[in-house]
Amino acid sequence: MAISRVFFSDLKTGKCSSVVEARLLRYWEARNVKRGWELMWVDMLLVDVNATMMQATISAHRVPRYQERLTAGAMYSMADFDVARCAQNFRLCDSSLMIRFNESTSFDEIDDRSLRCLRKHSGSVTSRS
Repeated sequence: MAISRVFFSDLKTGKCSSVVEARLLRYWEARNVKRGWELMWVDMLLVDVNATMMQATISAHRVPRYQERLTAGAMYSMADFDVARCAQNFRLCDSSLMIRFNESTSFDEIDDRSLRCLRKHSGSVTSRS
């Protein structure tokens, strides 16, 4: 069975086994100042090819698995993650949903040149054949 590719706008709460391709805009560590700057999680801001932004989080115990792969500006293919509602006071973008990495999440850098050319059309990003 082929794995389907989806966009951030297609995501619903729950487990997602589909593939999403997105650019990592920024990432940063969230640390607990009351516990000696203990790492709590890594937050990321991602954008898909439709210019839809979504927040993603990697919990502290999973960070070592992904840390060396995180490069701001790079494109990634990700699958097998959880989609949850964002806490209102921790929202980084307009989306009410967020991605949470779990024990089986795949997060692999992909080559920009392998993606279809993008162009600006009527204020939105679209693909060109």
